Amino acid sequence: MAPVAAMLLASAASSAQQPPTVPQPAGQPLPSRLDTARLSQLVAQPARQEPRPDAPVAMAINWGQVAEDIQQQARTFQRPSSLALVNQTTLPFVRPGNPEAAAISTTNLPVLIPGTAALGLDGNARVLLFPRPDFYTLSISGPGLTIEVFGTRLAHARAPDPLSTRRLNASDGDGYRVSATEYGRELSFNRYGAAYSITVECDRPEADPRCGNDAYVRNLADSLIIAAGTPDTGGQ
Repeated sequence: MAPVAAMLLASAASSAQQPPTVPQPAGQPLPSRLDTARLSQLVAQPARQEPRPDAPVAMAINWGQVAEDIQQQARTFQRPSSLALVNQTTLPFVRPGNPEAAAISTTNLPVLIPGTAALGLDGNARVLLFPRPDFYTLSISGPGLTIEVFGTRLAHARAPDPLSTRRLNASDGDGYRVSATEYGRELSFNRYGAAYSITVECDRPEADPRCGNDAYVRNLADSLIIAAGTPDTGGQ
């Protein structure tokens, strides 16, 4: 994983009991617990059944790899990985402003959020997070720009035609699959056993370099920070 700016990993037991040390604006809670001791003992397990188009399967998450990457984040930003509380004012990723974001502690996959510097919005961003146990959606909007980050551990049956299969399998040296859309760019990749995508749309895609080439969306992907994630009770 590319160097990133900080870490904030919520655990099911601690995030429900301990508030952040730095007060958050009313209606904008976000867990700030870091507990890698349990994660380092967890490894990915194979899915118990094959997914079908009408019945997606929750894939196992490699929490051991997640723990290693959090350790790397800690070393990169000179933070002890055993920190129980993290000062949220120093975390270089945008924090959501909607009350639904408080449910982030129930999301059973790593929640990846772009770094603030990569966004380049100078604080002029509206951030919304909608977490669910098996997936999440992060929406970031700024002047002339909308970014959506989606992560899921639900696996659906693959499309049967060879062309769709080749597109799903194709990735570059960074593990990214990037495609042009009508209004910008879409980048997708797999990590930790989950699937992620970043969609960038511009009001004027033909005149906005953020949507005119792959550089901006790739920079967002390279800046992703592990912001939260809680292993489910099944240990996956």
